[in-house]
Amino acid sequence: MSLHVQKLLRLLIIALYSALVFALKEALAILPNIEVVTFLLSFAALVFPLSISISIPLIFNLCEILLRGVATWVILYFIAWPLLVLLIWSFKKVIKKHWWLFIVLNSLWGFTFGTLDAFLHLLMYGKSAFFAYWLNGLLFDAVHGVSNAVVAGVLYQPVMHLWDLRLKYYIISYDALEESQPTAPINAG
Repeated sequence: MSLHVQKLLRLLIIALYSALVFALKEALAILPNIEVVTFLLSFAALVFPLSISISIPLIFNLCEILLRGVATWVILYFIAWPLLVLLIWSFKKVIKKHWWLFIVLNSLWGFTFGTLDAFLHLLMYGKSAFFAYWLNGLLFDAVHGVSNAVVAGVLYQPVMHLWDLRLKYYIISYDALEESQPTAPINAG
């Protein structure tokens, strides 16, 4: 496989996975604080190289901006989602040995997402806005944390099985080829 095809494959994976995250987020938007974004971004961090998995939330965020416009939540999304990817990616060896940690981290992410948002309100509007926003969102954070645990608990094993069964072939063979092939100049003739 040529280097150009490999780069195209990487771009396609980023685009398609970002579109999947965006589409499923919109499909579940009717349910407050029940989402699969956390699961999908965590899973991407677990199975893709960092360059792919960190690109996915950035493209997802850009799609959200195109749909909803710019507001204060944009700051949260550009901090929170890449931070989640880095967190999961940093612990992926441990998570792969102890799969239940994936569920715990996804759940904790849901419980603390509103707190992260409240800290942004602290920086922008002050202490009273932080406490008001944080206290007002505790029930939503509880729903978010529990639903993230349920989503991760239900989806982790089947999605990982699907990944191991066939999907990882494309990424692993791509990465192995990329590392094993010497980079030579392209012959135009």
